[in-house]
Amino acid sequence: MPNKKTSPNHTVRVSKNRPIPIVDPNIRPSVIEGGGVSVLSPAENTGTDVMARKSTSSKSQELIPSAIDPPKTLRPDGHTQRTDELSQAWRANVYAQPYIPLALSAINLSHATVVLSAPIPSIDFHDYVSSFAGKRYLMPHTPLATLTPSNLPSQPTLLLDPKIYESFFIRALTSELEAEAVTTNSYNLYQVPLHHKNPLDQMYELRVPGLREDRPKLNLGDTVELRQLRVDLLNGRPFGMEHWLIPGGGRDRGYIAPGFTGVQYHATVWGLDRGKEQVLLRVDGCVDERLIFNVIFRVQQKRVEPFQRAIADAASQLYESIAEQLDLATSEGESKNNKDSAGGHTPIKQDYDLSGEIFGDEDEIKESSTLQNTWMRRMLFPDETDGVKQQGLPKGVFTQNFFDENLNYEQQASIQTFPLKPKAIAKAFRILRLAIEAFDSIQRQDYGSIPFLISGPPGTGKTKTIVETALQLVYHTHPGRQNILLCAPSDPAADILALRIKTHVPYADLFRLNSPSRSFAEVPGELLPYCHTTGDLFSLPAFPRLMRYRIVVTTCRDADILVQARVTNRDLFRLEAVITEALYPDSQRESAKIPPHWTALLIDEAAQATEPEACVPLTVVCPRSPHPPRTVLVVMAGDQRQLGPLLFSPSSALESSLFERLIARPLYSAHPLSRRHLLTRPQPTPPQLPTTTRPPFATLFQNYRSHRAILAVPSALFYHDTLTACAPPPSSPTVASWPGWRGRRWPVLFVANPSADERAPHAHGWYNAGEARLAVALAASLVAHGVPQRDICVMSPFRAQVQMLRQALRGAAPVSLRDVSVGPTEAFQGLESRVVILCTTRQRARFLAEDRAQRAGVVGEPKRLNVALTRAREGLIVVGDAGLLARDERWRVWVGFCRRNGLWEGEGGEGQEEPTPAYVSSLERGLVLKERVEGEVGRGGGGMVGEEDAMWVSGHAAEEALREE
Repeated sequence: MPNKKTSPNHTVRVSKNRPIPIVDPNIRPSVIEGGGVSVLSPAENTGTDVMARKSTSSKSQELIPSAIDPPKTLRPDGHTQRTDELSQAWRANVYAQPYIPLALSAINLSHATVVLSAPIPSIDFHDYVSSFAGKRYLMPHTPLATLTPSNLPSQPTLLLDPKIYESFFIRALTSELEAEAVTTNSYNLYQVPLHHKNPLDQMYELRVPGLREDRPKLNLGDTVELRQLRVDLLNGRPFGMEHWLIPGGGRDRGYIAPGFTGVQYHATVWGLDRGKEQVLLRVDGCVDERLIFNVIFRVQQKRVEPFQRAIADAASQLYESIAEQLDLATSEGESKNNKDSAGGHTPIKQDYDLSGEIFGDEDEIKESSTLQNTWMRRMLFPDETDGVKQQGLPKGVFTQNFFDENLNYEQQASIQTFPLKPKAIAKAFRILRLAIEAFDSIQRQDYGSIPFLISGPPGTGKTKTIVETALQLVYHTHPGRQNILLCAPSDPAADILALRIKTHVPYADLFRLNSPSRSFAEVPGELLPYCHTTGDLFSLPAFPRLMRYRIVVTTCRDADILVQARVTNRDLFRLEAVITEALYPDSQRESAKIPPHWTALLIDEAAQATEPEACVPLTVVCPRSPHPPRTVLVVMAGDQRQLGPLLFSPSSALESSLFERLIARPLYSAHPLSRRHLLTRPQPTPPQLPTTTRPPFATLFQNYRSHRAILAVPSALFYHDTLTACAPPPSSPTVASWPGWRGRRWPVLFVANPSADERAPHAHGWYNAGEARLAVALAASLVAHGVPQRDICVMSPFRAQVQMLRQALRGAAPVSLRDVSVGPTEAFQGLESRVVILCTTRQRARFLAEDRAQRAGVVGEPKRLNVALTRAREGLIVVGDAGLLARDERWRVWVGFCRRNGLWEGEGGEGQEEPTPAYVSSLERGLVLKERVEGEVGRGGGGMVGEEDAMWVSGHAAEEALREE
């Protein structure tokens, strides 16, 4: 019965969302200037408490004053407030969610009986472990607690420290989950149909707008909540909600909403088609009365469990390291004091600091540390004392046979150690400034048992270097068998690693490990033979087969599959030790000689992974305790100047990746050969270099992607003007000959857009219709000139603008531009295109503060700007408002670059006085010089017009000589 109270015999789940205020369901939204939405109370309610919701689709929505204008307004605390004071205190939220009628949103808060659906099959880790370890030697993992605000420590911690490592990240993860819940709730769907797919199997199809862009984020096996509606056939609205919502009505009395069947189905995701934005759901017990539902998306707790497990494990290792060193300091202090009392040696003074390190005699500490499990502390909190002093200088001769013949000097140097020949000192010194990798190598690991970091700007070959490193470690480097765990933060990035490696390794040596929650359609077809499946899902191969793989490629998160399968280094050592002892009780075999199974961990695009995410594979390869030094190698490649982890909280402790935190530590950042010191301080001479610490990092400088005009500004803004443009000539001159280029005809163009931005009423974000028309016209012009559609990319930082661009390109006349790639800026990180059209979208400056608070847009977001400007190979076009962009000092440099070189279309280019730039990059100077020299040669002038030009050429040639290999 519609008005029947909930029976105590029902299995009821009451929503935890806070109650919404009693408001007339007939109120309608009013659009405020700037696109924000406010809810108006009816005119007859003028004399009452005029508080209304700005949106009812999210549990985080706030109460805001209505837009009526009485002489005085009642505040929530019971006091009155003048209207002019209210207008100053209140401001429309331009990021408010679209308005949802109360009659629909209130149904999601009504009491309900929960009906569960069958989950998809998954890996039974208990059975898997029992298949090779029985039930005696490896116990199941302890169940994890659900992250809730009540689990948070009472006092927030602002600084990361080894002693509070777990509590710090538990708090950060919980805060991120809360922010994700708010965002996920905003994607809820209201009064949408389900379609029969296979009624016999209780399978239904649901269209989810935004699924293509992971909004909301769904994977196989996720749970989606469905609330079936009773809809009035006459007006199409939920039945009888008006009376239920009135004060003292059915809602206040605890009755089930009359427009709701009272049943909440927990549907299971059994299939995904992201391209078509279709989800296949299993809904057990669904009554085919009318398949109209409210759809509620929830944060999936299981997604954060790998991170919980990893940080708890890492924290325990850190605690063990600290405790052992404290015990060591105490015992050694007592021993030395005893010696002193007997006329022995003077004790070494040792101090303990927050990093968990004991400072004292270096050799003594290093010798004792081999008996302790300091490995995790060295991976997460490496100190200068963990480094190794250089004993000599390198030579410029390689003895290694490389799998990739196209590796440059820097990439080879990061892999290979090379001693110095006396006759090669001059050449070695010339490259020391740029090829700091020449001192050390991953191969010999003579820089210490610490992470080796490969810092690579866009297009410098980070992935190529990581792939070559893996191949060298497995096949050409160490004696004995090597097993490599190769990870990346995302599935597409891991797929790229596997695709590149498979061309160099035997079929039986490579395994691409996928989560059961990943669909087959998302995996490149050529990689499927390297995966293992059970039924229709990805799974683990049998234990003996898994142990035979030389290279296992997976995501950082999915490395947790190996943790749950109990095939970590510590689990395997424990298993081998106890079985050996059981089989040979009287044997004198030394367990200390048991080598680790996983000998190296390599993480590509490490700057895009959160620290808890990077900890997951670290716990897989972490060696046993006690362990000998340098038993397991860890290499990370990334670029901390590009976008980091994708987070839901605008300001989160997870924002800084482990890679970024490590490279900022003095061991790396204060090294005289770090990137930021290349142009800011004199470089050490060869006699001084042996006194420095071996650099545990490699820096890549040569960009093989972009035209030097595209790189000129990003190199100066983000990489201390150290990039060298090494892109090969394009196979076709189509882009370079496009008639749309202006000024010096370099393949960079700014197109001024005067049209205003608008708030999308039924979407998340902003759009700019005039900008979209310009972008379509530019893409059509390029295509008409002969540039293939697939070689053009159009991006915007705002989702609503992406949707408008996609629709405009698909419907372009007379030829559809359907094959032009369109997406948000974040989606193109790690990718490239021949031509990039960047739509900045924002035109009204008063909304910049909100953009920055939400980490939206490309103004005031240097990392997103860096990504946007460095995706293009042959041509870059930016559409925007120059005045607004110039409010950002980085954009001001780029706009100035375009203006002084004539790379401008539209208003504001000519006649504008350009201030003298504070710095002009060497790439821009080289381009100008090249034009001047070529112009003089063409006129028979010999290439020089005066003494000043000769000095410029000499200076630039000297600068470039330092950059040559």
